[in-house]
Amino acid sequence: MELRKVLLKDMDAFVQTNWFLQLPDQPVSLLRADSYLHNPHALPDDPVLYFLQEADRIIAYRTVFPARLTNEEKRFAWLSGNWVHPDFRRQGLSDKLLREIVIDWEQRLLFTNYAPASLQLYLKTQLFHPVYAGVGRRFYLFARTRKLFQLRYPQLKWGWAGADFLIRLAASIRLLAFKNREEKDFSFQKMRWPDDDCLQLAEKQQSESLFLRGRRELQWILRFPWISTVDGQQADRYAFSSFAEQFFYQTVKVFHHGNFVGFLMYSVRDAHLKTLHGHFEMDCTAPLARFLVQAAAVNRLEMITVLNPALAEAIFRASSPFLFSKKINHQIYASFPVSAKNLKIQDGEGDFIFS
Repeated sequence: MELRKVLLKDMDAFVQTNWFLQLPDQPVSLLRADSYLHNPHALPDDPVLYFLQEADRIIAYRTVFPARLTNEEKRFAWLSGNWVHPDFRRQGLSDKLLREIVIDWEQRLLFTNYAPASLQLYLKTQLFHPVYAGVGRRFYLFARTRKLFQLRYPQLKWGWAGADFLIRLAASIRLLAFKNREEKDFSFQKMRWPDDDCLQLAEKQQSESLFLRGRRELQWILRFPWISTVDGQQADRYAFSSFAEQFFYQTVKVFHHGNFVGFLMYSVRDAHLKTLHGHFEMDCTAPLARFLVQAAAVNRLEMITVLNPALAEAIFRASSPFLFSKKINHQIYASFPVSAKNLKIQDGEGDFIFS
């Protein structure tokens, strides 16, 4: 068993090797590799991919990507992507890779958007402490039981079609009875990417945020997505998100009596809307809540996920056609001193904005 690392400067060559292309379990998607290469905070000698190799196959891997806090020049790495082959689990391989990353990145790591098993591993190391804890919500409309339960309850697949029919029927009835409130003071303009007004506001308010995501960072994220809608060939070989039938980013500019006062970015992936990033010069919570409810209704979305506690609560209390909702914990952990006190946390921190 050999522990290997791929530096950023070697990533492009690595993913073009015949060995990588023939791997049954590839440790990074081509889109993610391209994103890593264009990360404005990355340096050529950064180790970004760690894996354990046995014979000609990879049995465990981890990936990271560099970032910065707004008030610190020294970089840290987001933990993003952790996989162990089923035949080699519970042997400490993931922990072995993590320990190597801790050394290389001088114990400057953060993680969020984690699987429950990963959280337990991280906490067991006693290296990480909570930086932020918020509670958002996921709202369900035309939910599909196959998506929600196929991994946890595969034995129930015989009932999915019937359950989905009942959900569609209930959601359709709710939509017939739903009438969104007409906005008098606020208006909205949708566009694919944030324009200069939005990016200038992001730069202006950057000092209010814990993590550095201004003009450069947002443009990088949007130009180098991790999800493809045209090429799904790698999906069976890569354990994390790389392909969707539908995926796009959307920016909504918010106007108050015709004056630009803020913007919200969100993504839609296979009828699942997720709020990601926003900056505002006044409180736009209530009108944005109504906008998102209307977007779900008009587009017959399956669900929307909102991690911002105030916005999630506003949607929860607003008139809506949603059938039900559940709370979603939004937590961020660090292995070095980080304080989020009085600083803004965006919904899409870490790798959440990419998936």
